[in-house]
Amino acid sequence: MAAAKRAGTKLSDVELKLSPFYAWGVMGFAAIMFVIGLLILSPQAKGRNVTLGALISIASAAAIAGGNYWRTHMPVMARLSSRQLHLPGMWPRKVIVNWTDIIALEKKVLTVRYRGTHTTEFVCIKLRNPIPASDPLSLASPAYRRFNETLTKGFNQAVLGGFDLAIDPLGQFGRTADWFLAECQKRMDAARQAQA
Repeated sequence: MAAAKRAGTKLSDVELKLSPFYAWGVMGFAAIMFVIGLLILSPQAKGRNVTLGALISIASAAAIAGGNYWRTHMPVMARLSSRQLHLPGMWPRKVIVNWTDIIALEKKVLTVRYRGTHTTEFVCIKLRNPIPASDPLSLASPAYRRFNETLTKGFNQAVLGGFDLAIDPLGQFGRTADWFLAECQKRMDAARQAQA
């Protein structure tokens, strides 16, 4: 890292998009429904219904086209630039964090035992200043904002152990928690060196 900085190379920006698995799932389901529509349309079908078969086939073809469009235009879930971490997919607000404002990064494993054992790796981020509520409902209603802040603070203490953000890299954009943690750490170190 230090050798790369001395050589003058800059860390490239990384855009992480939503996993295309969902779009492929839509296209696969639509393809199955298209075949079912064709079977209903076929002359050998018992109780042949041309209108229903045509409707299913046309809707399925449109769903395949829509799924393919979605696959090629997946939304950006995270952007790791040299100065900031952008999380436009963090509902209900878009989160932008400077690398110098991050105090700690840690990988946590959450295990849920419901119909089997499921483990999920999260990258937890502790910030210098907590993110203020900026969703439209919180801005319109002070009572809701206080409720939301209290709920978020309790969740952060109970589940996240005092961290402000929790990101599931594998579920959100198909990258492992170790990879995401290493990329964030590289950018944090580079931002702190540039600031010093």
